[in-house]
Amino acid sequence: MRAAAAHAKQLGDAHGWSPSLIRCAMDGLTAVLEGRQPGTPVKLTEIPTRIPRQASSHRVAEVLAHLDLLDDDSTLAIRTWIDRRAGDLPAGFAADVRAWLLVLLDGDSRTRPRSHTCLYVYFGCVKPLLENWAATRGHLREITVSDVTTALDRLRGWQRRNAIAALRSLFRFAKKRGLIFANPTARLKAENIERSLLPMTDAEVLAVQQIAVTPAQRLVIALAAVHAARATAIRRLTLDDLDLPNRRITLAGHVQRLGELPHQTLLAWLDQRRTIWPKTPNRHVLINAKTALETRPVSAEYVKRHLLHHGVYLERIRGDRVLHEALTVGADPLHLALVFNLSHTTASRYATIAQDLLDEQIEQADDRE
Repeated sequence: MRAAAAHAKQLGDAHGWSPSLIRCAMDGLTAVLEGRQPGTPVKLTEIPTRIPRQASSHRVAEVLAHLDLLDDDSTLAIRTWIDRRAGDLPAGFAADVRAWLLVLLDGDSRTRPRSHTCLYVYFGCVKPLLENWAATRGHLREITVSDVTTALDRLRGWQRRNAIAALRSLFRFAKKRGLIFANPTARLKAENIERSLLPMTDAEVLAVQQIAVTPAQRLVIALAAVHAARATAIRRLTLDDLDLPNRRITLAGHVQRLGELPHQTLLAWLDQRRTIWPKTPNRHVLINAKTALETRPVSAEYVKRHLLHHGVYLERIRGDRVLHEALTVGADPLHLALVFNLSHTTASRYATIAQDLLDEQIEQADDRE
């Protein structure tokens, strides 16, 4: 316990923990280590049940891990989520969907593991369809091509495209495992919806302005709107990537001149960041109450909670910026690739859409004349 208390003090000082947080961590360490044989590890699932209410399970576990006294016996949160959400489905579909999600998570001999986001999106697409089918169908093998077609007829745009991808993945898995006799999605193809990428409307811009009220929200939107930065690049942006005196910023390894709007929002956010967490060891630009005590970036959920859950789609803003550039300077894919660090394929796609829009404007002008 003396060694753990000393290490908690050392770790807290290094990571900017407040004195009260260090004391609470020590109280938690005392509770889990008291009466234990020296060197005996503590199970991770045991910590929340034994520490005082004011102590942080995460901080106690962090100290124990540094001392090699932590036995992580917990189930991954995503696996718990799979069990819970699949268990909510109608009985005839639950087991097969759970097995499908686990293969997506872990991969197999012919399938690479998918991201957690992919699992969330795919399950969100198939869940309402399966619940509707459950009224007349009891198993995946009973789903017909007509059932799939009817269900998809009500969907449009990316919602339809994602549903098609999810259904194809589910039924390919079922066919491969012998759970169905015929794949009702075998001839199903996702439509090309590139033409749906259009400049943002005035209503969309106004909605974003009304939602972005905090310095952190305004910074994220400014980086996407001016520099077409992806969410991952924004989350991983560090203080070392900023050169404010020379107005330069490095996003995803690509050095750019810092625009006026991102410059102003950066100054506002950094001022708030300095006021709230003056001793944080975290070098990432975006931090919160949790990551301020660590060195890792904020999670993808951080961006979703502040923007996506309020109806702001960062990719929509980013795409609008690239498209605006293409409409302003001409549909030149090489220019877009250099300015926004895009792949040639993506740059060509934006250039094609921009050229189509420019051609439509010319045709409309000719018609008016």
